[in-house]
Amino acid sequence: MRYLYTARFLRSLKKCADGVRDDVIRAVVLFEGGKSAEALRLHKLHGKFKSYHAFSANFSYRIIIKVEKSVTYYVDIGTHDIYP
Repeated sequence: MRYLYTARFLRSLKKCADGVRDDVIRAVVLFEGGKSAEALRLHKLHGKFKSYHAFSANFSYRIIIKVEKSVTYYVDIGTHDIYP
């Protein structure tokens, strides 16, 4: 599996506070390691985001990803406000 980071994801990561950034990096490492999908609360999104998944970085922040055959794209980071 390949993991690619979109420009939007990297901009969002750069804007995060240091503590949130650490939580995001920890969650990404767990996700890429294939462990703790249950602990990360990985779930499929609905509506206009039905082709995306999301998982928790911490209590407030979510990471949106798009999973394709052999590639996972990290799309965005934010609170529930990232779901317009």
